Amino acid sequence: MAKRQRSVSLSFVLLRFAIVMLACMMLCFHVWYLALVWLQNTGVTYRSAVPNQQVKQMLVGEPKTFVSPGDDFLAKYALFDQNGEVLESNVEGKKLENLAGFLQEGTYSIDVSRHTYADGSTVIFRSQYRGEFANPVLRDMLPPFEYLWLATLGVALVLCLLFNTLWLRRYLSSKLKLFSEVSEKVGAQELDFTIPHAGIREYDQALSAMEHMREALYSSLSSQWAAQQERESEIAALAHDLKTPLTLVGGNAELLLDEELPARSHKMVETIVSSNDRAKQYVASLLETSTGADEVFENTSLCTMFDELCESTMAIAEAKMVCLQTQNGLEGAASIQKDHLLRALGNVVQNAIEHTPTGGNVYLKGCMIDGGWQVTVCDEGNGFSKAALHHATERLWRGDAARGADGHNGLGLWFAAQVVKTHAGQLELRNCDSGGMVTIKFC
Repeated sequence: MAKRQRSVSLSFVLLRFAIVMLACMMLCFHVWYLALVWLQNTGVTYRSAVPNQQVKQMLVGEPKTFVSPGDDFLAKYALFDQNGEVLESNVEGKKLENLAGFLQEGTYSIDVSRHTYADGSTVIFRSQYRGEFANPVLRDMLPPFEYLWLATLGVALVLCLLFNTLWLRRYLSSKLKLFSEVSEKVGAQELDFTIPHAGIREYDQALSAMEHMREALYSSLSSQWAAQQERESEIAALAHDLKTPLTLVGGNAELLLDEELPARSHKMVETIVSSNDRAKQYVASLLETSTGADEVFENTSLCTMFDELCESTMAIAEAKMVCLQTQNGLEGAASIQKDHLLRALGNVVQNAIEHTPTGGNVYLKGCMIDGGWQVTVCDEGNGFSKAALHHATERLWRGDAARGADGHNGLGLWFAAQVVKTHAGQLELRNCDSGGMVTIKFC
């Protein structure tokens, strides 16, 4: 008994992804915080409270005179005389104007401190609660350290989210790829394989449905193959059995040719002999097809092939009392399956003869065209119906009342279309002034 493979639900996979992503984000935050503490402990950066502490230290004891701070002083300051003129500052421009605005009485801000010295000068301090670089050069060149460090955390969290999302996408894609592989094998009818296991319950349920489909298709194709083998065997046996009566017909007809017969009777016997020979060729072709063999392509004279077509169909036209008008304009040779093509063209001509009224004409013409050659068959019947123009070359189609389809199996034009397709040609159906027209082109 096969061991049952374990599967988890898609909800569990997504929950696991969320937990892993949250854990990664917490790890990133922990590393980020430890790095921040290390930078502060090593003196690379100052803590957020340092600017305010420096200001308080300068104002401790309410000093009488102003003492200029060093480069490590973080708060912004400006010293003004009694008239509001700037005596000293570590800022300029817009920032200096903002500090000057705090000289007015009543102007207050939580991050601003002021102190008036004994000489009447007033200093304005503005300290922001944020971490800064200890190096004054870095403070001038870069944005505040605290902003940069928070941006670093944001980038780390976004990368964490991106990498985890890409991992989830790759994981789910690898599972979805199983469906594509199974579909390709089923489409190619390669059904002797085992449906893979995805490990996700919802995916495995879908794959299980595909397994049932594979088994049903495998069973159906096996049955069809067995039926086809049986049918081919029956056809082969029937074709083999037909050889005996055909041989008897041919032998007796040849014996009749040795007798003194009237000219008309003699010609009729000759027609029987040639038709019997052609039927024997059909039986031989049927036997080859049932055994998997097929007629080879051989270089054949087109003019000779057309003459044989005319000869084989002339007797059918005479029996139907239809005049077969032929025009052989074919030249040169082509690589064709001669017997198959003669059967296909013969079906088209015979179809035209059968749908032409007694005393009418069927026109059979072969000619050369640019890049190839073609055979045209026209009759004086009722022409093709609209349905026949679209479906007459389909296998077993017998719905054309305009062409008197009763009694036909719907195989003649279908077989002709298949043979023309094998020869890379085109079979076209249309109506002309006299009736129906079939044009067969070969490149």
